[in-house]
Amino acid sequence: MLDSFGRNIDYLRFSVTDRCDLRCRYCMPEKTSFSQKKDMLDLNQLKKLADVLIKVGIKKIRITGGEPFVRKDIISFLEYLFVYKKKQLLNEITLTTNGTLLEKYAEKLKHNGIERLNVSIDSLIPEKYSFITNGGILDNVLKGIDEAKKFGIRIKINVVLLKNFNEDEIISLINWSAKNGFNISFIEIMPLGEIKYSRDSQYIPVSVAKKIIENHYPLISCDYSTNGPSKYYKTKAFSSLIGFISPISNHFCESCNRIRITSNGILYSCLGHESATNLKISLEKNNIEEVERKIRNSIKKKPEKHFFNINEKDPAVKRFMSFTGG
Repeated sequence: MLDSFGRNIDYLRFSVTDRCDLRCRYCMPEKTSFSQKKDMLDLNQLKKLADVLIKVGIKKIRITGGEPFVRKDIISFLEYLFVYKKKQLLNEITLTTNGTLLEKYAEKLKHNGIERLNVSIDSLIPEKYSFITNGGILDNVLKGIDEAKKFGIRIKINVVLLKNFNEDEIISLINWSAKNGFNISFIEIMPLGEIKYSRDSQYIPVSVAKKIIENHYPLISCDYSTNGPSKYYKTKAFSSLIGFISPISNHFCESCNRIRITSNGILYSCLGHESATNLKISLEKNNIEEVERKIRNSIKKKPEKHFFNINEKDPAVKRFMSFTGG
């Protein structure tokens, strides 16, 4: 599927739940309203939607949340997608997680075709991790990562850059990742949803992180890429790669190949726009032709770029990242 700008849209980020067992301070309020169960796609609807998406040309699916492992039937859905992968109708199934439940699910992921995981860790200091996640236990995440590594699942660490919080850990996060054979990406904070903290006060451009890193490890540009927007660099010090995602300081929209679908069946062709298409209504009518038509039309109307402004008091996008899918 090509959009109107000639980009091949073959990658879906599929949020299977807006719920999460953490409350990261840059992501959503401690007290937040989640979708009612009746409004979320049930397992049968997830499967029907996957059928249509693969038919129209989606080749790579990343399962996201919220935290995907809080959904009780997540493994059943992965089993369904794995059938498509075994038939070579899907190239890849990946998953993004906060890692708190990874120890429990790692083996099942491996048995269902998950070869890569993104795990979010913004600090390796237990007290700081607990603070930024509002009570998360770092040791649980590290145990989960070790378990996934034991089963041969490749891990990438995602770090949201936060001013006056984790600049001093950039090098230690890189060293820990390299020691374990993990790639790592540093991500600029995005103004999605209203929280009690100013996103401007939390924002660090990736250029600052690069300067810190280059004082220790000169960076060499490389052509490695995955389905996501990370621009990767290598260094002579170790084999692990260092990536940067810069939605604020340097748009990557010209190469965007993604759409997003929320757990209640809303399709967003761009993370930074509010325009959306409701697929659940058509799924409830079992009108699969209408679902396909809506998907194709949404891809055709995909915006050229997003317009995040970190300095605006009110976020351009009111929904939280946990709703849209990371």
